[in-house]
Amino acid sequence: MAIGISSTGAFLPDRVVTNHELENVVDTSDAWIVSRTGIRERRRADEDASSSDLGAAAAQRALQTAGLGPEQVDGLIVATSSPDYIQPSTACALQTKIGLGTVPAFDVSAVCTGFVYALVTGAGLMHTFPQYERLLVVGCEVYSKILNYQDRTSCVFFGDGAGAVLLEKVPDGFGVLGAHLMADGSQLDVVGIRAGGSVEPTSASTLADRRHHFHMDGPRVWEFATHALPSVIKEALTSADLGVQDIDLLITHQANARMIEAIGASLGVPEQRVPLTVDRYGNTAAASVPITLDEVAAAGRVRRGDIVVLASVGGGMTAGAVVLRWY
Repeated sequence: MAIGISSTGAFLPDRVVTNHELENVVDTSDAWIVSRTGIRERRRADEDASSSDLGAAAAQRALQTAGLGPEQVDGLIVATSSPDYIQPSTACALQTKIGLGTVPAFDVSAVCTGFVYALVTGAGLMHTFPQYERLLVVGCEVYSKILNYQDRTSCVFFGDGAGAVLLEKVPDGFGVLGAHLMADGSQLDVVGIRAGGSVEPTSASTLADRRHHFHMDGPRVWEFATHALPSVIKEALTSADLGVQDIDLLITHQANARMIEAIGASLGVPEQRVPLTVDRYGNTAAASVPITLDEVAAAGRVRRGDIVVLASVGGGMTAGAVVLRWY
């Protein structure tokens, strides 16, 4: 039997933050944000909400859609770059919130590529160890708590949200057909949070310099993404003995609408096959791919037998793609 996605779920906070609201916070404008990113609004979590809270809501929705209870899940993998704590894992926090038993629960850290890395990890675990028949894979982020609202080049991009999928055994010929992951640690400085770890432990100076906030070098992110993402997508398709012409849906990381359009054009994938949610939700980092997947699944845009490619880029720098035949 193959391994595939049997159910999806997502959670977006109720609060909507428009570009016009951000005009009152940072030196920017709705016209500037829309022209460069395509983003018009994003969601923001409640002040007392954590990444695991959002992830738990998405995971519960995936289970409800599947008609399953938490006792029927054999493991949990969480992708997040805004974790509840440095340690222990956000997965362990989420595990208790949805009532899982003492099944394995762990985080995967690859920033915005985290969900794709986690999905590949989960499928590999199930292939290797047959006792794991069902796994939850969750991407959850609360970036509103780690952004520097004095930096207009980064704070306008991000929103909060979570998405989840249930991995199960599916008939042969369906499910995961191929994948390709990569990382380039020589570009470690492009995206990240500098302070708070063992390189720069928390101190008065790191706090004063706002080095605990997220930063990114936008031009270098664009350069990496527009080269790496088409490459990993093609490699993943090759591993599945497929080509770009076989793609029915290309669900990419929702970082920037202009970037997604450029990547789709470079591959020759028609716009109608490349869904966008970034305009309404912003960049939800590791949650963006499962949120978008859940939206298209709920809308009936993906049908049994469709070739679906999930692809993302993130800090590290990292990139990855998974090819599935939808079941």
